[in-house]
Amino acid sequence: MLNDIVNHAHPIFVHFPIVLITLGMLYDLVVSIRRRALPLKQGIWIWLAAVLSAWLSVATGPEDDARGNTSFLELHSTLADITAWVVSILVAARLFMLFRGKTSLIRFSLVAYLAVAVASCALVLGTGYYGGKMVYDNGIGVKVEGTPVNPPKGHHD
Repeated sequence: MLNDIVNHAHPIFVHFPIVLITLGMLYDLVVSIRRRALPLKQGIWIWLAAVLSAWLSVATGPEDDARGNTSFLELHSTLADITAWVVSILVAARLFMLFRGKTSLIRFSLVAYLAVAVASCALVLGTGYYGGKMVYDNGIGVKVEGTPVNPPKGHHD
């Protein structure tokens, strides 16, 4: 059972950054609209969890399963890397401002921050879209009774 969990780590982890980045963006948008400012401490735990889950998803991506069997791997992988970096930079900037004594984002800094948060959400949704295309259109990582539907090229069991 543990081996199955390890072998399926990527499909388990990938749902977390999708949910957490979307939730973090929506939370920040609602708070910002209601207050016309974004308190930097509010919602930071959502974004910290989003960063961790994004990098876990990137690290567990089973690229060998997809090589040669799909045209979506490179785009999916690139979007995943960009997503993880953008969310990392967003969180690092927010933490930096907190440590420098800033309590809230307002005006231009708020608009710039929200633009990056919205972009990170678009990136993670695009990443998920192409990951889904690999699974549902190309059968990458799908097995029937233990046999891969679309085994990696040059792979022998």
